[in-house]
Amino acid sequence: MSSSENDGPEQPPPAAKVGYYNPPMHRRFKKLKNSKGRPKGAKNRKTIVRMIANEVHTVNESGKRRRRSTLDLVLLRLRGMALTDENPRAFEEFHRLVKVYGVQESDGDLGYLVVPAAKSAEEWIAEEIATNPTRRDPRLPKPE
Repeated sequence: MSSSENDGPEQPPPAAKVGYYNPPMHRRFKKLKNSKGRPKGAKNRKTIVRMIANEVHTVNESGKRRRRSTLDLVLLRLRGMALTDENPRAFEEFHRLVKVYGVQESDGDLGYLVVPAAKSAEEWIAEEIATNPTRRDPRLPKPE
């Protein structure tokens, strides 16, 4: 027999203190979970919209099969509706989209791309020698 049994009549353990920072014992270490919350791996609305907008479809255009995203198809449909007078709101929305995302006016700082005419290797070498007389062969490294 142990010494605790000889102490006299059994008494219930003292009641645990319950209050601020002292939850009841039956709930003290229980892990709570948000059972109605968003499950792991769930996608938010922004991700879903991007997935659907970027989804690629095969369509026939002028007898040719083309692959286009859903966003392309919706914008082409909106353009078609805007060009007809069936739906004035389609024109307004298309006009707004063109203003926001359409062709931007340039600020005037445009440059030009100049492509030289086709030359033979001998012409290139002769021009290099003429512009840089200290260099004998353009294929050799520059003298220092």
